[in-house]
Amino acid sequence: MKPKNSKDRRASFLKFLALFAVTITAILFAVYFNFKVPNKENAILKNQVKAVEKEMVFQDGFSNEMKSIRNMIDSLGINGTNMAYQNNLISAKLVDLQKTIPTKDSTYRYDMYTNIITVYAELLEGKMQLHQLKDSKATIDEYKIALDKVKADFKQCERDLYIARGSN
Repeated sequence: MKPKNSKDRRASFLKFLALFAVTITAILFAVYFNFKVPNKENAILKNQVKAVEKEMVFQDGFSNEMKSIRNMIDSLGINGTNMAYQNNLISAKLVDLQKTIPTKDSTYRYDMYTNIITVYAELLEGKMQLHQLKDSKATIDEYKIALDKVKADFKQCERDLYIARGSN
């Protein structure tokens, strides 16, 4: 004896199986993405952390080199310093530091690093010009003294000329 609604039962059972399969598939996808996506995200974040740590190590080294160069530039003002030799040393250190800057692709601060080196090179050039102008200050003082003497001699000559004209 077959039930009269066997087709309806079978259709309901197949609908139940389809919904059950869809639900189980959705749960399996959720579990898969729950474990797989964070692993890939962690790998990406770990790579970013390594890049940032590498950048920080470079910045520490760069900063220490810049302090060293600044101290060398400051020592140019000390009397008795061989200016040409110190200038060459500082220039060589700036060139070496320029070579250590990573390529523009690996750091977003490439322009900042090159600008810092350019500013230090300009500071060095300015310091050298200032040192050369210190010698010219003494020369200017000598010329002022000579000018005052010439003015005094000129006034004396004018007086002598006036006296000479008046006696004629």
